[in-house]
Amino acid sequence: MVKAVWNGITIAESDDIVVVEGNAYFPMGSVKQECIAEDAETRATYCHWKGIATYFNVRAGGETNAGAAWRYAEPYPQSAVIRDRIAFWNGIEVIGKPEGAGLIEGEPSLDGKTGWEALCWIIKFSDDPVISAGEVEKATGIAESELAEAWQVYDVQRYASHYKRRLAGGNGAPLRLEKID
Repeated sequence: MVKAVWNGITIAESDDIVVVEGNAYFPMGSVKQECIAEDAETRATYCHWKGIATYFNVRAGGETNAGAAWRYAEPYPQSAVIRDRIAFWNGIEVIGKPEGAGLIEGEPSLDGKTGWEALCWIIKFSDDPVISAGEVEKATGIAESELAEAWQVYDVQRYASHYKRRLAGGNGAPLRLEKID
């Protein structure tokens, strides 16, 4: 039996565990509902192959661990095994988790993604040092006139920072994505 424990209290317990990228995902029904609550403060985050994660606060022993659990309510097909499941971090001890990474990201693919989700994908996977606005539009459907606005999306900024990309151009010059050294 795999357990998620915090402050000496078992928050979730199940033999039906799915491991994805080293994280144990518990069935939502295995979680003590009095120990979790949706976290309105922690911003949802985007993963290019799992989808959008929302966060939960974990409560145990009179304390709250903000954003210490997450789930993908509508995971992408590649990671559908985590539908109706929740994972823990930030000090939550997972005892008895199967060894290994489990499911990991497969061959990169846009899988029909468009808009800012596709823009995140390009930021992560393109090896091109410069990507023109025309190439971005072809892959994402984002017109050059809308690219600056799409660039402001929180997760686009998060990906750009992590994968070292910037939006360059403007003031009459064509927009483009550039790698940052």
